[in-house]
Amino acid sequence: MEPSPELEFPHGSVINGRCHQPGRYKLLGDAILTCTNASWKGKLPVCIQSNYFTNYSDTAPPALEWSIAGGRGMVDVAGSLVLLPGSILHLDCLYPRLHGNPNWAWTSAYRQYPTGWAINRQERELRYRLSLYYAKTDDSGVFTCTTPNGRDNYLHILVKEVSCAPVSSSELLKVEGDSVGLGDTISFSCPTGYYLNGPNKLTCLPSGEWSAPIPECLVIHCPVLSPSDPRLRLHSNNTTYLGASVFSCLPGFMLEGPEVITCTANGTWSYPVPTCREVICEEVKAPAHGSVKYPLSRRVGDSVFFTCNPGYVLRGHSLAFCTQSGTWSHSSPTCLESCIHPGEPEHGHVSPRRPRYHVGATVLVTCKPGYRPAGPDRLTCLAIRRWSAPLTICVPSFG
Repeated sequence: MEPSPELEFPHGSVINGRCHQPGRYKLLGDAILTCTNASWKGKLPVCIQSNYFTNYSDTAPPALEWSIAGGRGMVDVAGSLVLLPGSILHLDCLYPRLHGNPNWAWTSAYRQYPTGWAINRQERELRYRLSLYYAKTDDSGVFTCTTPNGRDNYLHILVKEVSCAPVSSSELLKVEGDSVGLGDTISFSCPTGYYLNGPNKLTCLPSGEWSAPIPECLVIHCPVLSPSDPRLRLHSNNTTYLGASVFSCLPGFMLEGPEVITCTANGTWSYPVPTCREVICEEVKAPAHGSVKYPLSRRVGDSVFFTCNPGYVLRGHSLAFCTQSGTWSHSSPTCLESCIHPGEPEHGHVSPRRPRYHVGATVLVTCKPGYRPAGPDRLTCLAIRRWSAPLTICVPSFG
């Protein structure tokens, strides 16, 4: 174990040193160091490998391993094995049996502990075992195993009651599990629309404290949107869960993508920010027997003008505008064969009055007061581009 070079400690600070795997390493030096006048008081501890790493040779301290047959135990920050009262512990000294018998010693004067080679056939040639049944606080102390050649390793055992403060569910934070003893765990979750700020699981440590601060539920936020496209308008930007961002484009441009995107439960938007493309209406074909005149562009507001060839008349709209939806305001007209205006009878009138009439159109001949039609008062434009009868004349009503 070496102090981290990135950390600084003020005068009077106390730190605990322990090996990463107590039992498989042996701690040499002082487990507690005190910062005094810019230097550490005590012998800097180091961890040396046990015979676990050297194929159980005599050149290294014996490895110590344990199993808890009943109850519960956990290593604390100081490297001590903390047991709950009533626990059953088997503490093994790993040493080849053919090299002789190790020796167990302990500092507690409370009682004697049975020792001997493990009973299991697969273990009895390597594990020299000390058993502690139904642990009590008086069993606390240092347990040391010494090999026949004098190498040793030790483990500090501390028997005590351990419990952590209860944690209850709140309006947002849901707690699962109500056990608060040594090694017990509780887990946390948040409702939809919130995320857990902190670990989702805590363990009750030998110190009687939870392994981390109690987490909290915070509302989910999506990133604030700042569109870079000057043609894109952002009308609202609610970044909380299920909040919506609404978009539109400047006139003459059309959205590519959704108009509305929502903030999802994982803190991301439901769709990418849309883009704006310029609206361009498609080209239209000239009607048969006619022509179309285009503007310089086909943007929103631009118009096209339709005309028919001589001898034909326009049915539909002669003018169409490019709309915001990218379509023309009116469909292309048709050019129909036509008849010319039949003329006006003396003392009479033809309606409707147009320069040309499409095939099938009918005109009405009316006479002034005191006159009457001398022939049919309705004329129809025939497919041969002629009227169904000569123009009717108006004659006096009495004569």
